[in-house]
Amino acid sequence: MPTPQKPKVYRDAIDELVRMCREGQGQIGARRARHGVWNPSATTDYLADQHETNLLLARMPAEDREILANLLASEVVTGVFETLKVLEQFQVLPFEDGYEGSPFNDFIGRLAGWEWPEK
Repeated sequence: MPTPQKPKVYRDAIDELVRMCREGQGQIGARRARHGVWNPSATTDYLADQHETNLLLARMPAEDREILANLLASEVVTGVFETLKVLEQFQVLPFEDGYEGSPFNDFIGRLAGWEWPEK
Protein backbone atom coordinates (compact mmCIF):
# COMPACT_ATOMS: atom_id res chain seq x y z
CA MET A 1 0.00 0.00 0.00
CA PRO A 2 1.51 3.39 -0.96
CA THR A 3 2.19 5.97 1.74
CA PRO A 4 -0.53 8.64 1.74
CA GLN A 5 0.76 12.09 0.85
CA LYS A 6 0.33 14.84 3.43
CA PRO A 7 0.23 18.52 2.46
CA LYS A 8 3.44 20.56 2.67
CA VAL A 9 2.04 22.51 5.63
CA TYR A 10 1.91 19.24 7.63
CA ARG A 11 5.59 18.48 7.07
CA ASP A 12 6.56 22.10 7.63
CA ALA A 13 4.61 22.29 10.90
CA ILE A 14 6.12 19.06 12.25
CA ASP A 15 9.61 20.17 11.21
CA GLU A 16 9.12 23.56 12.88
CA LEU A 17 8.00 21.85 16.09
CA VAL A 18 11.14 19.70 15.98
CA ARG A 19 13.30 22.79 15.39
CA MET A 20 11.59 24.62 18.26
CA CYS A 21 12.26 21.70 20.61
CA ARG A 22 15.91 21.38 19.58
CA GLU A 23 16.91 25.02 19.12
CA GLY A 24 14.13 27.44 19.99
CA GLN A 25 11.70 28.04 22.82
CA GLY A 26 12.03 24.41 23.90
CA GLN A 27 15.64 25.02 24.96
CA ILE A 28 15.20 28.25 26.94
CA GLY A 29 14.55 26.60 30.30
CA ALA A 30 17.27 24.03 29.65
CA ARG A 31 19.82 26.77 28.84
CA ARG A 32 18.87 28.69 31.98
CA ALA A 33 19.26 25.57 34.12
CA ARG A 34 22.65 24.73 32.59
CA HIS A 35 23.83 28.32 33.09
CA GLY A 36 22.71 28.24 36.72
CA VAL A 37 20.62 31.43 36.56
CA TRP A 38 16.94 31.45 35.72
CA ASN A 39 16.48 35.22 35.60
CA PRO A 40 19.36 37.58 36.40
CA SER A 41 16.92 40.43 37.07
CA ALA A 42 14.94 38.58 39.72
CA THR A 43 15.27 39.69 43.35
CA THR A 44 13.48 38.97 46.60
CA ASP A 45 11.20 41.95 45.83
CA TYR A 46 10.84 41.48 42.07
CA LEU A 47 9.83 38.10 40.63
CA ALA A 48 10.48 36.41 43.96
CA ASP A 49 9.62 32.94 42.60
CA GLN A 50 12.26 33.30 39.89
CA HIS A 51 14.73 34.60 42.49
CA GLU A 52 14.11 31.40 44.48
CA THR A 53 14.79 29.41 41.32
CA ASN A 54 18.07 31.31 40.90
CA LEU A 55 19.04 30.35 44.45
CA LEU A 56 18.11 26.71 43.83
CA LEU A 57 20.17 26.56 40.63
CA ALA A 58 23.12 28.23 42.35
CA ARG A 59 23.13 25.44 44.98
CA MET A 60 23.11 22.68 42.40
CA PRO A 61 26.28 21.17 40.99
CA ALA A 62 26.66 21.32 37.21
CA GLU A 63 25.84 17.62 36.87
CA ASP A 64 22.49 18.10 38.61
CA ARG A 65 21.72 21.21 36.56
CA GLU A 66 22.32 19.12 33.43
CA ILE A 67 19.81 16.53 34.65
CA LEU A 68 17.29 19.30 35.29
CA ALA A 69 18.00 20.85 31.87
CA ASN A 70 17.28 17.54 30.15
CA LEU A 71 14.08 17.16 32.15
CA LEU A 72 12.90 20.66 31.18
CA ALA A 73 13.64 20.06 27.49
CA SER A 74 11.85 16.71 27.66
CA GLU A 75 8.75 18.37 29.07
CA VAL A 76 8.53 20.66 26.03
CA VAL A 77 8.67 17.60 23.77
CA THR A 78 5.91 16.02 25.85
CA GLY A 79 3.78 19.14 25.46
CA VAL A 80 4.15 19.05 21.67
CA PHE A 81 3.44 15.30 21.63
CA GLU A 82 0.24 15.76 23.66
CA THR A 83 -0.87 18.69 21.50
CA LEU A 84 -0.49 16.60 18.36
CA LYS A 85 -2.55 13.85 20.01
CA VAL A 86 -5.36 16.33 20.66
CA LEU A 87 -5.22 17.69 17.09
CA GLU A 88 -5.56 14.12 15.85
CA GLN A 89 -8.34 13.28 18.29
CA PHE A 90 -10.39 16.27 17.13
CA GLN A 91 -9.57 15.56 13.47
CA VAL A 92 -7.98 18.98 12.91
CA LEU A 93 -6.72 19.03 9.34
CA PRO A 94 -4.08 18.07 8.31
CA PHE A 95 -3.31 16.40 11.67
CA GLU A 96 -6.06 13.79 11.52
CA ASP A 97 -3.45 11.12 10.73
CA GLY A 98 0.22 10.80 9.89
CA TYR A 99 2.70 8.87 7.79
CA GLU A 100 3.53 6.58 10.70
CA GLY A 101 -0.07 6.29 11.87
CA SER A 102 -0.27 9.44 13.93
CA PRO A 103 1.20 12.96 13.78
CA PHE A 104 2.84 12.43 17.17
CA ASN A 105 4.63 9.38 15.76
CA ASP A 106 5.90 11.49 12.86
CA PHE A 107 7.05 14.17 15.32
CA ILE A 108 8.96 11.69 17.49
CA GLY A 109 10.43 10.09 14.37
CA ARG A 110 11.62 13.45 13.03
CA LEU A 111 13.18 14.23 16.43
CA ALA A 112 15.09 10.97 16.09
CA GLY A 113 16.30 11.77 12.56
CA TRP A 114 13.65 9.89 10.56
CA GLU A 115 13.34 11.12 6.97
CA TRP A 116 10.03 12.01 5.38
CA PRO A 117 8.73 9.49 2.84
CA GLU A 118 9.39 10.39 -0.78
CA LYS A 119 6.87 12.76 -2.27
